[in-house]
Amino acid sequence: MASERAAGHDVSALIVDDDAHLRALLADVLQDEGFDVSTASNGFSALRLAGERRPRLVLLDVVLPELSGAEVLEELRASSATRDIAVVMVTGNPQRLTDAQLADADGLVRKPFDVPELLATVHRAFQHATARYAASVAPASTVSHRHPERSLRPPARQGRGRHH
Repeated sequence: MASERAAGHDVSALIVDDDAHLRALLADVLQDEGFDVSTASNGFSALRLAGERRPRLVLLDVVLPELSGAEVLEELRASSATRDIAVVMVTGNPQRLTDAQLADADGLVRKPFDVPELLATVHRAFQHATARYAASVAPASTVSHRHPERSLRPPARQGRGRHH
């Protein structure tokens, strides 16, 4: 069950929307799935909380006071501390997002939405974010081109250590 997966992995989420009723609804849905939920009502609070709490998921409205959701997404992706967070844009205004911004997001849910659609998108977003992270990590064989023997085996005088 999805809630067991979320709770078992101590998954945190940040919900960013200026509509208090929608924030509460989304928080209830994610808490029922086992998420530890934080909320923010504007872009500046969202960035502060994302940096402090490092959630695994952000549900992000596009139209926000102070900083737009698109600007928040850009800032999240620009920071090494937050670039690997799964971000799902939740909006009634998807036309306000460029193709590049949609590509930077891990998912899109149009308002009004149904809960199963939202949860399916959240789970796909985790897969997308995991794949993006894996693609950004350099394979071990490309770490050192100048001294490939160092990446393949330990120096001869080291008699102790792990051997695979």
